[in-house]
Amino acid sequence: MSRLQEGKRLRQLKAIRKQRFDFSYLPDEPVEKGWSFSQSLFNNEVSVKIRNAAKETKFIQGMATGTLDPDDYGGYMVQDAAYCFNAVEAFDHAAKEIQLLGKPEFSLLYRVQSESYKQYNQEFVKTWRLKNTDSVVMGPAADMYVGYEAALSRQRPKFLAIAMLPCTMLWPWIASETICSVSDTNPYYGWFEDNKPDPDHKSRLEKFVDFFFSAEEREEALVVFHEGMINELNFFRDACDETLYYYSFFNV
Repeated sequence: MSRLQEGKRLRQLKAIRKQRFDFSYLPDEPVEKGWSFSQSLFNNEVSVKIRNAAKETKFIQGMATGTLDPDDYGGYMVQDAAYCFNAVEAFDHAAKEIQLLGKPEFSLLYRVQSESYKQYNQEFVKTWRLKNTDSVVMGPAADMYVGYEAALSRQRPKFLAIAMLPCTMLWPWIASETICSVSDTNPYYGWFEDNKPDPDHKSRLEKFVDFFFSAEEREEALVVFHEGMINELNFFRDACDETLYYYSFFNV
């Protein structure tokens, strides 16, 4: 199997842990019609700087032009798997803590996320014929991401839902901003196609956040969201050995 085929194989694995949450009982519009809590976080001026920096990383631009070294792509996906291996504990802990606080909807959200990670982890080990996950070691970006979510699960478990948003919102935005310039013969075209959102699409996670968070919680949520966005940015940068950003760089 060629290195590029290995990269495609890893991309297929990526889709396994993307689960949709069934919160069909939520209204189509947030309580305050015409205003979206999640979009207000994503469109904040600091968030815009971070998401543009993510789009311009060597990793994303290398995929867009088809010049990204397959080893770098594979390395990113292995680090993503390492993140999944280690993030399960945070989601399990948050699920227990938030249920004790009388918020069963959040507990369900975290339990579903944990279970999807566990399924992905099992599939990854099976696909790559690993004895266990111990041989997949986190780099600094993945380690910071896991530490950030672990701290939230202990200190502010409700806001772990906000920490889930950056990946959910950033990847579709990058895909929609970039795919028009990506040839369908590009070996990485599938990444952009898989992540391209439908017109006027809002993920169920966004709807969940819009419904269960109030405007009074926005400032606290922004701090959490920005840290998550920077972790996503650093994850991309780490893949191609670019220098990682300190949180203070964006005046966060």
